[in-house]
Amino acid sequence: MSKPKTADGYIRVSRRAGREGESFISPEVQRKKIAAWAKLHEVEIIRFWEEIDQSDAKLERPMFQEALARCEAGETGGIVVARLDRFARSAVDALSSIRRLNEAGARLVSVEDNFDGSTPMGRFAIGILILIAELELERIRGGWVTAVSEAVGRGVHISARPPTGYKRDEEGRLLRNEPAASFVAEAFRKRATGASWAELARLLEENEIYPPSGNKYWSKAGVAALIKNPAYLGQARSGKVVKEEAHEPLVTRAEFDAAQAVKKSLLRQQDGSVASRAMLGGLARCRGCGHTLKITGNTDKKSGQRYPVYYCVGRYAKGPCPARATVRASLLDHYVEEQVLQALHAVDGLLAQAVAASEQIEAAARSVAEAEHELELFVNNPKLLSLLGEQKFVEGVEVRQGALDEAREALGQARSQSALAEELGDGDLLRAWPSLTIQERRRLMHGLLERVVVTRADRRGRHARPIGERAQVILRGGVVLEPPAETPVA
Repeated sequence: MSKPKTADGYIRVSRRAGREGESFISPEVQRKKIAAWAKLHEVEIIRFWEEIDQSDAKLERPMFQEALARCEAGETGGIVVARLDRFARSAVDALSSIRRLNEAGARLVSVEDNFDGSTPMGRFAIGILILIAELELERIRGGWVTAVSEAVGRGVHISARPPTGYKRDEEGRLLRNEPAASFVAEAFRKRATGASWAELARLLEENEIYPPSGNKYWSKAGVAALIKNPAYLGQARSGKVVKEEAHEPLVTRAEFDAAQAVKKSLLRQQDGSVASRAMLGGLARCRGCGHTLKITGNTDKKSGQRYPVYYCVGRYAKGPCPARATVRASLLDHYVEEQVLQALHAVDGLLAQAVAASEQIEAAARSVAEAEHELELFVNNPKLLSLLGEQKFVEGVEVRQGALDEAREALGQARSQSALAEELGDGDLLRAWPSLTIQERRRLMHGLLERVVVTRADRRGRHARPIGERAQVILRGGVVLEPPAETPVA
């Protein structure tokens, strides 16, 4: 194969700041070595590519890829590097790139190593050196992993900046930092009761609590990352290496889990749409099929205003609903609200019984423990993978992980509802009810009620059935509220 008389020079420095010693070659020195080789071998360097602070473990370097593409397009005859480790340190990826060059009739030249990839001996020698370089990189990585593991074991937080609400001591451990710590804890509690990312961002910004970057504004992604950060549980961690009780937690496990368990469906109902005016979203069920009623909007013919309606979709995987229920949201909401308030007047401690029942929390916690144990037994059984095959094994893991996620969500909701109960006694709730927003009433209804079952509106001659005959209100714990003697029609 004739050797092309053109080539591109490729220069790379990984993490330039603070580098020195034999492994460091400055961009200027690399350029001089490549130019000297080209002059000696009468090769024209058409273009130099410089990538600074690019890791040698990453093949997807944009300029490197452009140089390869130019070789494949016939725009240049090859790539010249000062030293082979400037090209790559992953044997599989490096040999793949060399194969692309060979298929394009181009070559790789390493000046210091005196290798030319266009010759069989050159390709063989380059392959040997790449394997050696890969072993060296694995040794460096192994030392880094060991160092990180030891640091995490000492309680050191491995991150460029401490999380909001913390500061570092001289040894790298996290210390509580007020007033930010208190507002971070408040953000967790608000999220547990349904606050959106935007609401949490406003809470932090209004109190001049800013992200670790120093930016004066919180993005939704930034707030979400804060709520999901296990450092607030007192954990120091890096990858799979975790140390519990490494520093003072800002939230309890219950508060953390409750903040993770907020349902997206509940948040969507707070967006100012027609559905946001319906108080029983997620609670109203169709008696005909048992499924949750959806919320849609209808238009009043006289006023032209839109209003929310609960309705049964009517068709599910098991077949059509035999008796689809539909009801105007304002009518059902008003009826259920009156029923609940009357019950609160009549029964001492109903709120505590319905919302904060400790046995529900204990049962949910047991379900989480059982689901975790089941997943751990399945994953750690060495015989299952070979017995079931990879696909069946992965499916089994996904099923058990799904069960664990559902159990954790149920536990978080139980704890969140318990926190509401502790903050509001029956008397306080009754006094505060008229001033509560629709979102606050909805959250309390989700804590008080198990479900509201709605029957189809069969007519009695020319008159609709009373809503009290169509709606059955069931409190948490299974207590069914009896309808009053007279109720409005639906």
